[in-house]
Amino acid sequence: MDIKALYDTLLQAYSTEHLNLITGKLIALYKNKNYGKIRELANKVSKYVPIDEEKASKCFTKLVVLYHPDKGDQIRKTLLQLYEQNDLQNLNKYAHIFQLEDIDHITVVAIDEDVDYAPEYGWDTPTADGYSFSDYEEEMDGEAVFETSDFEKSFFNLIKIRQYGTVDIEFPTYYLEDYEEFEMAYSGLESLDGVEYCIHVKNLDVSNNDLSDIESLWGLENLEELYLANNQIGYIDTLSSLVKLKTLDISGNQIDDISPLFELDFLEFVNLIGNPVPYIQIEELEKMGVVVLTDRVGNPKLEFE
Repeated sequence: MDIKALYDTLLQAYSTEHLNLITGKLIALYKNKNYGKIRELANKVSKYVPIDEEKASKCFTKLVVLYHPDKGDQIRKTLLQLYEQNDLQNLNKYAHIFQLEDIDHITVVAIDEDVDYAPEYGWDTPTADGYSFSDYEEEMDGEAVFETSDFEKSFFNLIKIRQYGTVDIEFPTYYLEDYEEFEMAYSGLESLDGVEYCIHVKNLDVSNNDLSDIESLWGLENLEELYLANNQIGYIDTLSSLVKLKTLDISGNQIDDISPLFELDFLEFVNLIGNPVPYIQIEELEKMGVVVLTDRVGNPKLEFE
C-alpha cells in the first residue's frame, strides 16, 4: 500500500464515527462481562503496541485509551503531518487499528462463558494453634470441617494469607514498602487497612470487592494506576492526594461527585461507567485533557438520570 492509500485508509479508520463504534462496542463488552473477547482484541493489537496485561479490566482500559473519540482530532493531525512529511514508517505505526476492523460484527452476550477467573487464595485459613474439631464433627464419622478464627477481610490480612497462609503471624509493615504492584481483584476485600504502608506502590487493582471506604489510600503519592471498579464506593475525596495518578477506574460504584479529581495534574484516563456523575463535572475533566469514559460515548450531552 502506497503512502496516499495508507493515509486515506487510516483517516477513515480514525474518524469520529469509527472511533465511537469501537469504543461503544468495547463498553458493551465490558458492561456485559465479555472479558474473553476483550482479551482477544487486546492480543491482536498487542502485536503492534504494548498491551501485555492479562486482566480484562486493564486490557479494556488500554484499548479505550488508544481508540477513544477524544483522541481523534490529535491523531488525525498527526496522520496529516506524517503524510505531508512522506513518513511512511511512522504512519504505519498507527495501522494497529486495522486489527479491530471486524469489531462491529462481534456479538455481545449477557453472560460470558470465557470468564475463567478462579481466586488463588481463599479467606479460610488455619489459626496459629492448628485445626480443631467440634462435637458435631466427631459425630460425622471423622468427616471434619475445619474451624477458623474470625478476622477482618482487610488488605493487610490478605497479604499475610498470600505470604504465609494464615493471619496469625507477626508481619512487619515495612515489608510492604518495597512493592510497586498489587493485584487483589475478586478477593472479597472489605477494607483497605494496611495499604497505607505501601508507600512505593504504582499499580493497585482492588476491583470487584466489597469496599466502601478508601481513606487508607490517602498519601500514596507514587500511585499511577488505580482500579476500584465494582465496589460500593460513594466518596472519593481521598483520591485528591494521589498526585501522580494517571489511570483511574471507578466504574460500577455509587459516585456522584468527582470534584476531587480536578486537583490531579497527571490524570489521563478515568472510567466512570455506572456512576451518576453530573455532566458538568465530566466536562470539567475533559477540559483538563482527560479521556473520560461514561455510559454514553458519542452522546455526551445527555446527563445521567
